[in-house]
Amino acid sequence: MKNCSIDYYNQSDSLLNVAYRNLKLKLSSKEQSKLKKEQLDWIKKRDLYFEKVYSDTKKEGHFAEGSSDFDMVVFDEKANYVFARVRELIKRI
Repeated sequence: MKNCSIDYYNQSDSLLNVAYRNLKLKLSSKEQSKLKKEQLDWIKKRDLYFEKVYSDTKKEGHFAEGSSDFDMVVFDEKANYVFARVRELIKRI
């Protein structure tokens, strides 16, 4: 199950890159600059969210830190967050 969550995260991240590139192709130079800034801001928020997910999962104490179950929960939450951004970008293509 852990590997499925990791695959889900990796696939979501790959889709994010594809959606970003496809959206960027449709935009003017000025709009591309705005999109780049927006994406960099989103990445900062993503990183903070990922830290929170890890911390919250650890605090909940349902799974031992570093266990397969712990990692599965963390990667699944990360993937869901990234996939939400994928959906946002696709709507704009």
